[in-house]
Amino acid sequence: MNITIIGTGAYSMSMAKRLAKNSNNNIILWTEDPKKVKEFNDTKKIKSIFKDEVFDSKIKITNDYEEALENSNVIFMMTASSFFKNTLESIKPFYKKNTPIIIGTKGIDVESKKFSSELVKNILKTKNIAVIAGPSFAIDILEDKMLALTVATKRRKIFNLMKTIYNDTFSKLERSYDLIGVQLCSTLKNIYAIGSGILSGLGKPSSTNSIYLTKVMKEVGEILYMYDLSEFTLLSLAGFGDITMTCSDEKSRNHTYGEKLTSRTKTAAANYLKKNTVEGYNVMEVMYNSLKKRKIKAPLLYTIYEIVFDNKDKNELEKELLK
Repeated sequence: MNITIIGTGAYSMSMAKRLAKNSNNNIILWTEDPKKVKEFNDTKKIKSIFKDEVFDSKIKITNDYEEALENSNVIFMMTASSFFKNTLESIKPFYKKNTPIIIGTKGIDVESKKFSSELVKNILKTKNIAVIAGPSFAIDILEDKMLALTVATKRRKIFNLMKTIYNDTFSKLERSYDLIGVQLCSTLKNIYAIGSGILSGLGKPSSTNSIYLTKVMKEVGEILYMYDLSEFTLLSLAGFGDITMTCSDEKSRNHTYGEKLTSRTKTAAANYLKKNTVEGYNVMEVMYNSLKKRKIKAPLLYTIYEIVFDNKDKNELEKELLK
């Protein structure tokens, strides 16, 4: 199977290593950086991503879209959400009709306010789309820990293709039909992880975070219901699994950003944003406005927004748990 991965971030690189465990897979990654191409060709490493990791010889890297897509049987889109739309426009001239698009990008396009699957459908004119999400940090994938993903797709052929691709890779896949619900959960979990980080930064115990997570799950369930999406998505790997992990693990950049907001150093959070992609921060205003417009009750999300953008007292988040 010839697999193209668009993006060479930590998640992309770790997923490439995982997919290379299947002896039938050949992987080519696209990067915009020619220096990374040269470094990888010379050393089979990208030190700025994983300093000591040497990657399989079946994995190649290019900065040429035509080369990346020429023989592709399936395309994984794994760029940051802020670059997703522009990247689709860039690959469009080289995209071969009906090649499956697997979306690993989390979040909403801030400008168009559309989910990634909607952008793919509109720009590439294809319905051969799947969205993957689940409790999976890049470092855990890289270190061959168990990987479990929700694969949301309307097409059984694509789910069967994914099972073939992930065969013999120590991975578990579950199917969902709810593409928008899975993407919505993937968007919301990053925002709620900021809230979890705030509580952690305030020194609140794990019991408080458990109360918070319980209320988060109820709130996400209410949001899914009001969007007329499947409430079963909440119980999926992309729902409960990913939300729990992202809100509980310090490897989450969103969680870390929440902690930085409580720092005595006033510039700590702003400096962290300059150096890291914090998806929850990037989509928070879009989600806040969307939920308000729909008159959806989401007091935790609204409180997080007001802490981040309106300088609301951070202790108000814990007070919200008592209501």
